[in-house]
Amino acid sequence: MDATARGSILVVDDEPVITAQLEDMLGAMGYRVLESAGAGEEAVDFASRGHPDLVLMDIVMPGRLDGIVACEHIQRNLGIPVVLLTAFGDDDHIARARAAHPYGYILKPFQNCQIKAAIEIALERKRLERGVEDAMVAFQAKAEDSELRLREANHRIKNHLSVVAGLLGLQSDVASDDACRELLEKSRMRVMAVAQVHENLCGSQPDLLLDAGEYLRTLTERLFNILGFGQSRLQLTTDIASARLAPPTLVPLGLIVNELLSNTIKHAFPDGREGAVHVRLRLQGDRADLTVRDNGVGLGVRENASLDSLGLELVQGLAGQLGGEVRTDPASQGVQITVSFPL
Repeated sequence: MDATARGSILVVDDEPVITAQLEDMLGAMGYRVLESAGAGEEAVDFASRGHPDLVLMDIVMPGRLDGIVACEHIQRNLGIPVVLLTAFGDDDHIARARAAHPYGYILKPFQNCQIKAAIEIALERKRLERGVEDAMVAFQAKAEDSELRLREANHRIKNHLSVVAGLLGLQSDVASDDACRELLEKSRMRVMAVAQVHENLCGSQPDLLLDAGEYLRTLTERLFNILGFGQSRLQLTTDIASARLAPPTLVPLGLIVNELLSNTIKHAFPDGREGAVHVRLRLQGDRADLTVRDNGVGLGVRENASLDSLGLELVQGLAGQLGGEVRTDPASQGVQITVSFPL
């Protein structure tokens, strides 16, 4: 594939050896390295002038701006996704990085497949966001168009989301690395969660308030059937209250359910273990609690704990979009995670 077609990347690291390694690696993957920088100030300057498709950036660098501050500036003011690289995995660095909402976070030393998966997922996520933004702008600009035009637009969006989900599924099938395969599969589930919101939107009233109960029940059952296919040893129960919410609230909710449910099914019941998963939405005054509970093994003893950790970081970021918080509640067996948010 032509490197221009795959996309351009700005590499930022103050270690010339690492910069050269990344340039060779990205070139072999088919990406075009737009520029290389060694400090946060240079990264912001190069990004504003060159407008790369993605920035791959170290955190600890000399100068006034470190990688996290530069990441915030580039994503907020330039709309360019940033994937952070660092040799520091301590709580302080992770907390600061999480607050900047990067599109990826990779610990050094890294493997080629980690870089490849992080870049592909970040670029795909940005393409989806831009697609949704473009669709919303187009919808608002042509709100008075005929019903036929609106139906055609909805049909195209639905087809595009289906194509993206299918391509991610195909890429997952051919991936040779288990970690890459799981990341691609999770991305496919996220696309499906967005597609479910779109499907509900197509039949909604002009006020755009949707039945959150129906949406979450349908999404939960579909995800469980796909993720738990052939696993009759697992049981799903739901207790989801009815509430009418706007799409900007439903999208993060759907993605949260996807993350928690996929992590639970994949990691809570190892070695053919039987178990149950319960999803609940409870309304309490002007707040709501979304809970996913299982009776499997605890977080501390699950395989691929790092993937669980990354999933929980994404859940925390999505909860932040809702103005809510995430808590891990005590459970006699398994794990219970609750996202509490204002209505």
